[in-house]
Amino acid sequence: MDRAFVLALLPCYAFAAKEMDRAFVLALLPCYAFAAPASDAVPKLPGWDKPLPSKVYSGFVDVSAAMGMDMKVHYLYHESEGDPAKDPTILWTNGGPGASSMFGVFVELGPLVLDERSTRTAAFEKTGVPSLFYNEYGWTQLGSVLMFDWPPPVGFSQCGDDPAGDGNACGDWDDERMARASYAALKGWFDLFPERRGNDLYLTGESYAGIATGLVERILDDDAPTVRPQLKGFAVGDGCAGTEVLCGPVHVPWYKVIFFYGHGQVSNLLFDDIMDTCGMAYLRRGGAAPPGCQLLLDEIDTQVGGYFEYDLYDDCIYQEGLRRRLDAAPALGGAVNDYYCGGGDAQTLWVNASSVRDALHVPRAANFFNGDNGVGMNYSSTEANVLPIYRRAAAAGLRSLVYNGDADPGINSFVAQDWTARLGYATTQTWRPWTLDGCKRMGGYVTRYEQHFDFLTIRGSGHMVPQFKPAAALEFLRAWLDDADYLPYDASCTAPPKLRA
Repeated sequence: MDRAFVLALLPCYAFAAKEMDRAFVLALLPCYAFAAPASDAVPKLPGWDKPLPSKVYSGFVDVSAAMGMDMKVHYLYHESEGDPAKDPTILWTNGGPGASSMFGVFVELGPLVLDERSTRTAAFEKTGVPSLFYNEYGWTQLGSVLMFDWPPPVGFSQCGDDPAGDGNACGDWDDERMARASYAALKGWFDLFPERRGNDLYLTGESYAGIATGLVERILDDDAPTVRPQLKGFAVGDGCAGTEVLCGPVHVPWYKVIFFYGHGQVSNLLFDDIMDTCGMAYLRRGGAAPPGCQLLLDEIDTQVGGYFEYDLYDDCIYQEGLRRRLDAAPALGGAVNDYYCGGGDAQTLWVNASSVRDALHVPRAANFFNGDNGVGMNYSSTEANVLPIYRRAAAAGLRSLVYNGDADPGINSFVAQDWTARLGYATTQTWRPWTLDGCKRMGGYVTRYEQHFDFLTIRGSGHMVPQFKPAAALEFLRAWLDDADYLPYDASCTAPPKLRA
């Protein structure tokens, strides 16, 4: 037991037996279960008029001592809808760098979400606060979901006394400083919630959160571990892997060529011309383009036409504009995707409502800063290659999963398939289909490796997998958390069984 844990229990000590025996421990258990900070409890959320699906907490973790300046990181914590005392803690991080993880919780995977319906309700017309809807695929069905707005001043996090500071309020950032602040915030959160030190911890996130593997390294580095015993693994979706691997200046044309050709977006004739003129040596390794090659590569954009950079088949941007012009009724508009449009716009309205800020215990004057892709802040990408971190994590006994929507043009699954194979692990299951029902409802494809490492694709999904394919995301996460196999495809299946409860 550490000092913070003991201090949390002191109010109960007077009512417990004096001897350190079983009776003493049993006497402490009621207090141990409620060590969470009562002042951070959120009894209700504006936009939701029913009892909350589970307990919610919102507040700040002070990381000033670790960071050498006045700095507070905002957290939001939804307890599991099952058994919070036993279920794992799932830490979620959005990417950017600089994107608020509030998007993940309230648009992608939380128990209550916002979308285009949120501004088309009678309650919204009356209050101006977008309505929340229960997410039947929310991850709180599998564990307690924790998020931080990091690095400060992202989201409601702040530096100094002015909550309205801009994106430069906390100085310049790079990947090393981000990892340091992340670990300080996570350790500080466990000081606020010492009872959760008995729960397994899994780190999850998407996009630039792939660089958050630096947090894994910080946890493994700590000489006096306060987080390491709980950490069991991490999962990264459509993630960056370092400037020399993915999300950096290194340009290798092959993956763009094969992505758009493989999805039927360019002609056979152009593909053949590119192969003949450019050659595989240049396409796979880059360098100086052969004569005539660059003109052909530029032709790809002409032939492909328009698409959403986060999701090749997504139709939401057009649908939203059409509804604004025609004032049409809400409808699913995501092409092959299984979600409602408009989540980002609704979330922006929601976090800016005074009643929401009061409920979340943040200043009404706070600047909710969202610097996706580093816009509005000074963030330098300094992590060159995260593959050694994966290998170190595997050697330490951690499980890891890299998953990727196969319709994501930005972080395309061909690149992810390549770099995960370069980890050099032997396969235990070669590329095979996985399903949502153990029958024929396809989820995507998976390759399983030794060292407790999996690479998994999600059929038809773009960048934000829990938003675009929520049922599939819940199913593969359930299997991964349980350390179970992903449900196989059964060609002989004639009566599909129900999805796993």
